[in-house]
Amino acid sequence: MSWNYRVMKKKIRGEDVFEIHEVYYTTEGKVKAWTENPIIPYGETMEELKEDILMQSRALEKPVLDYDQLTIELNENR
Repeated sequence: MSWNYRVMKKKIRGEDVFEIHEVYYTTEGKVKAWTENPIIPYGETMEELKEDILMQSRALEKPVLDYDQLTIELNENR
C-alpha cells in the first residue's frame, strides 16, 4: 500500500481548516484511509526531521482533499 502526505480540508466549528495527514491508497490509486489526527514533523535526527518537513511541504503542491467528502465516500463503499 502506498502513502504520502496530503492537505485535507475539514470543517471545525463551522470553519474550514487545513491540515496535513498521511493518506493511504489502494493499488488503483484511490484514497483508502488517512490518519485520524494531523501529522507533525518528526525525525530521530535533524536530517530525518528535515526530510519529513520536505515531504510534508510537497503536499502543498497537490490538490486539497475534502475530509468530509472522502469520509462519506468511504462509508458508502463499505
